[in-house]
Amino acid sequence: MGTIMLCFTERKFFRRDDVEKQNGIWVSLDKWKKSDYALLYPEKKNALWHVEWNDLVFHGKLYDLQAILANQRNSENIPYISVPRGLPNNVSEEIRQEYECGEYHTCTWYTLDEIFNYNWDQIIEYTDYTWDDKPVIEVVDYRETSKSFLEVMENIAYREDPSHFRITIMFHD
Repeated sequence: MGTIMLCFTERKFFRRDDVEKQNGIWVSLDKWKKSDYALLYPEKKNALWHVEWNDLVFHGKLYDLQAILANQRNSENIPYISVPRGLPNNVSEEIRQEYECGEYHTCTWYTLDEIFNYNWDQIIEYTDYTWDDKPVIEVVDYRETSKSFLEVMENIAYREDPSHFRITIMFHD
């Protein structure tokens, strides 16, 4: 089956009188729908809202990217950005419910400026083995491995302050 990575997006909004932009709140930008299952079975632990698979900003089984972002599926010890941070303390309620009611084993988050400031120009090599136990040199080009992910992140913060956008990444087996 494999580990799936799901990304949820938030934007920090500020009051008009908060000129210094110091006291914003994080609001989910995802397309949430009321959960029929949660409505039909209120006695079960299910999030009241959910995001359809195709409406997520990013999802997939890119294991090298999972290793880079959160040390998940990292059997080759690829250098990673950070150990998983869990949920942010000030995460939006929809994302909190999704994580607490879902079957996720790990969660982390980044503001988009953290993503953009990371050194994506790294290339690492490691030795892997074929089925008949012959060594093969594998190469992980961080930028190439993460190309589709980075394009999505750039589109989210297009012409805006990337520190006002955050992604929460959840991992599910």
